[in-house]
Amino acid sequence: MGGDGVLAPDGVRAPGYGGNVNRVNRDGGWTNLVLENPSLSADHPGAGSMVLACDAPLTTALPAWTSPHQFLDFMRSRQPFGPQDWAHMPSWIADPQPTGTWSQARPSPTGATWNGGLAGQIDVPPGQSVQVRFVLTWHFPNRYVNFTQFGGIRPEWGATRHRLGNHYTTVHADALAVSRQVQQQWKGLESVSRRWVRTVAGSGLSATETEHLLAQAAIIRSPSFFRDEDGRFYGFEGVHGASTTMWSGDVGGSCPLNCTHVFAYAQGLAKLFPELERSMRRTQFEVMQAPPGFIPHRLIAPTHLPQLWDRPIGGPGEPALDGMLATVLQTYREVRTGAGQDWLRTYWPNIHRLLEYVAASWDPQGTGMLHGIQPSTHDIDLAGLNTFMGTYWLAALRAGEELARLLGHTDIATRWREWFERSSVAYDDALFTGEYYIQVLEEGDPTKFQWERGCLSDQLIGQWWAHTLDLGYLLPADHVRTALASVVRHNLRTGFDGFDHPFRSFAVQDETGLLMCSWPHGGRPATPTRYCDEVWTGIEQQVAAHCLMEGLTEEADAILTGLWARYDGRRRNPYNQVECGDHYVRALSGWTVLEARTGHRWDATTGTLQVAAMPDGGWPVLTDGGWGTLRPVPDGVELTCRHGRFEIERLVVDGQDLLGAR
Repeated sequence: MGGDGVLAPDGVRAPGYGGNVNRVNRDGGWTNLVLENPSLSADHPGAGSMVLACDAPLTTALPAWTSPHQFLDFMRSRQPFGPQDWAHMPSWIADPQPTGTWSQARPSPTGATWNGGLAGQIDVPPGQSVQVRFVLTWHFPNRYVNFTQFGGIRPEWGATRHRLGNHYTTVHADALAVSRQVQQQWKGLESVSRRWVRTVAGSGLSATETEHLLAQAAIIRSPSFFRDEDGRFYGFEGVHGASTTMWSGDVGGSCPLNCTHVFAYAQGLAKLFPELERSMRRTQFEVMQAPPGFIPHRLIAPTHLPQLWDRPIGGPGEPALDGMLATVLQTYREVRTGAGQDWLRTYWPNIHRLLEYVAASWDPQGTGMLHGIQPSTHDIDLAGLNTFMGTYWLAALRAGEELARLLGHTDIATRWREWFERSSVAYDDALFTGEYYIQVLEEGDPTKFQWERGCLSDQLIGQWWAHTLDLGYLLPADHVRTALASVVRHNLRTGFDGFDHPFRSFAVQDETGLLMCSWPHGGRPATPTRYCDEVWTGIEQQVAAHCLMEGLTEEADAILTGLWARYDGRRRNPYNQVECGDHYVRALSGWTVLEARTGHRWDATTGTLQVAAMPDGGWPVLTDGGWGTLRPVPDGVELTCRHGRFEIERLVVDGQDLLGAR
């Protein structure tokens, strides 16, 4: 505590250290080592506390050590002994005092801190086991904007007017209070965590599927996400680290903040923690959306600062069109996952204004297709007629129609339905080659950073969205399946020896990965779309899930086998999918792999739960109210809620409507 978070400490020495105090006490059968720095001002970014606690009956502490050798010597000195032996112990070892009393190390010298450690001594008889519990808690209330933001906003290190705070610190006074809650509620907290794992692991999913799909939650728990003291939820694109040093350094979050075109892929957050996802919609509509209706793809924090309405943003320069269209889809998703009609009424004017803005700006003649410059997640100005943006548009029109019908705006719903039908025919007629969908540039469109005759892996991303929301087919079903199979056939590369990586390499040597784009029949532009030769896990999982939805099981398995082999722990961390940052949020598209595998769909507006035909182990199921399992039994199915509450009106299994199921 006291370091600036930028300069790496040299052992226990770093600028800002000094005055660190470690205290030890016994409380309720636990030994607590409390680490603080009372010399810091109350508003200092490092002000706060940490606690390491252990419940072994005989636990001793070394509260102030500076080298690993000291702590190892301390560990070696632990022998069975009684209270009479304390007189012979070195002065720097803390006696576990009676409950409620404290012993304390002296403050650390200027420029240095103390390490601290606990040793829990136990005796394990032959053939028996003993449980020892450790708790590590922290409490740092003073988060500030210490990261470079787009729009030319530079960080101000230290205590600044750009305070964000940390929501988790509003519940308890300090880390010791947090530790005591964990100690008191250990059994309940552990039980729920293990129950969730058993729910998924005990289902009909394979061990490999379970491991990688449960790992989706690690992204949400990483520093890619945080909540400010008011409870507003934020997300970087990823986290900087040794493997992802970039223009803004190697610490903090990459590419701030709440990037709409990257979060357009992220489905896991909305399904695991729907209330947190709704917070991001609130921010988009109440803070980010400009009066004309458009939404910049990045948020400036704190939210009272001017937003990016009238200046270049970065990655791309103008508000990303795919991010705006995804906002409509996300809003419908939030309604289906339990946000409720009152929530929808609050933001309906925002949705209506947004869709009408897109229509007026990119299709003023009412052709059904989007024209001109279309800023995208490729960090470039996409242009021309294309189904990457086109299927987003088609899906957004369908979602807008459904939202309008929910609120009784039948005239608007009818208008958007007619626009959708016109658009669907126009895109298919103009862009389907019989093998896949291409891009067609129009007069005046730029040729730089386009793909034209190429096969883009994301060419049907809107259809993936539409299937997750039960919006039906956006384009002819047989054309969709043909194009999707072509994507895998042309873009799934097995082996990267000798492959040219113009930007970043996410698949190497003998690995398998899905390229963003390829040109199987030639015609690669001189300056193709940026990142076309890269392998993004967010795209891979989106395409694999879509393949499962279309019955293209072999294609899906080929993609996922390659992806999971790259992230199996030998070359890469299975819990850290990397793109423009560690723990990259685009990878949260992977949750739809689980949904596609199990056929899982939950619609809170009708209380309908759908799943596919089940193996003997059944499937894990989630609603906005709880989670549990659905298993086949001799006389039907057994639905068990393992956490929260189920309120299900209709249960559809493998297309069969089991009316009255509860």
